Amino acid sequence: MVDTEQKNGIIYCRVSSLEQVDGTSLESQERVCKEYAHREGISVSDVFIEKGESAKTADRTEFIRAINYCSQKKNNINYFIVYKLDRFARNQVDHISVRETLKKYKVDLRSVTEPIDNTPMGKMMEGILSTFAEFDNNIRTERSVNGMRERIKQGIWVWQAPLGYYRPVRGANIAPDPKTAPFIQLLFEEYAKKIYTYKTLADFLNKRGFRAHRDVKIYPQLVEKILKNPIYCGIIRVWEMERKGSFDPIIDEKLFYQCQVGGKGIKEIFHVSQNPNFPLRKLVICKSCSQPLTGSFSRGRKGIRYPYYHHHKQSCGYAKSIPKESFEQLFVEYLQQITPSFEFEKLFKSIVVDIWKNNYVRFNKKNDYVRKQVQFLEQERLKIFEFHRSGVYSDKEFVEQKNILSQKIAEKELLLRDTRVEEFNMEEALEYCFSFVRDTARTWLKLEKEPEKRLRFQKLIFEENIEFLESKFGTTKLTPIYRLYQSYLRDASCLVTPMGFEPMFQE
Repeated sequence: MVDTEQKNGIIYCRVSSLEQVDGTSLESQERVCKEYAHREGISVSDVFIEKGESAKTADRTEFIRAINYCSQKKNNINYFIVYKLDRFARNQVDHISVRETLKKYKVDLRSVTEPIDNTPMGKMMEGILSTFAEFDNNIRTERSVNGMRERIKQGIWVWQAPLGYYRPVRGANIAPDPKTAPFIQLLFEEYAKKIYTYKTLADFLNKRGFRAHRDVKIYPQLVEKILKNPIYCGIIRVWEMERKGSFDPIIDEKLFYQCQVGGKGIKEIFHVSQNPNFPLRKLVICKSCSQPLTGSFSRGRKGIRYPYYHHHKQSCGYAKSIPKESFEQLFVEYLQQITPSFEFEKLFKSIVVDIWKNNYVRFNKKNDYVRKQVQFLEQERLKIFEFHRSGVYSDKEFVEQKNILSQKIAEKELLLRDTRVEEFNMEEALEYCFSFVRDTARTWLKLEKEPEKRLRFQKLIFEENIEFLESKFGTTKLTPIYRLYQSYLRDASCLVTPMGFEPMFQE
């Protein structure tokens, strides 16, 4: 009896590397598979081509499409044809799983170059061949990993170049990218100042035109990832190995470890919902109901939108809407009242500089002591490298000890950097600070187009919310320099010993 039932099948071809896509492997696989289908009387419904994706897992685009195609009854597929079983899967678990899925759809797997079918011998051969496919894949993987380990020991980065680096020529080691490396260096230098969060630093870099791969804007998670990656100081740290890269680093190790001190950065200063159109919302509160004032736009009869500050709760007896321009003018006048006078500034500077000079000698001796500690730790770190080279320390022990000492050195270096007096001019520093303080109202107005800086400036003036009632701003807790000026107005003798303003000298 002759089987006249139409047999339908699909062909699946795959190469494991992009280099093979341009060669003849795909074409030869497809040709041989079609010849097999013709000999067996199988009508080919479709051909699925996988270009440069590994068969280590079953998560392959065209492979999944092929399985879905077989699952649709209308396609009436009987055979899933591959050139060789390792084209189908190189993992025994995946092979069995997908094979059972095809069986559920009544689809048989056929290999053009291997004797598999539904006979007992064919099933045994399929099991053996699929096992050898996984074995072969494991051997290849082991060889590949061993090769990668050897290259890493030579200081060669074997993966895709991280952001900030590139490969000058194919197969070469990475090198700082002239276009993006300066941004990476700027990122570390700015973060080391301890004035940024990941978000504000991302915004800072985006404004300067820094972009990640595929022209993607910098985001906070990427900033954190970069800051914690030792590759930027020339260290390759993978697979419990640590090696000094044989490529030029973007930053030095000291700067890298300085950025590891202090956790995840400073706490966010401003609430993300702060509206730049109304910089005083939530800062100013009603003296009567203690609720913060908010701001919004009101639409007039002609459709024009007018900005107003107003209460959250209209039930307050003093609730009313105040035009933005009028309200902020009252605020500017208030800033003018609390701004330190020229006489106060002159006296304040002279006292602080005097205290600074009197403490300099004692302070510098303590810095010398810290420098000696750094020198000792550097010598200890060199010993660790010698122990590692001589085999006293294993790779894991070397990395642990080196990281401990590097962290201690970074902390000492950070202390020196934050308290360095040799290159610090106190008079210039005071002049810079008072350039903002001496005309507080004008500074606040100048920051209109930089809302985030304006909000930060407000934080430098006020420690608490400002009370407002009717048309007058009330008293509030000001930051020290403004608070001291208020005390000076009441009693000029308060500046005899202005504790808390001179530079902090570590004991």
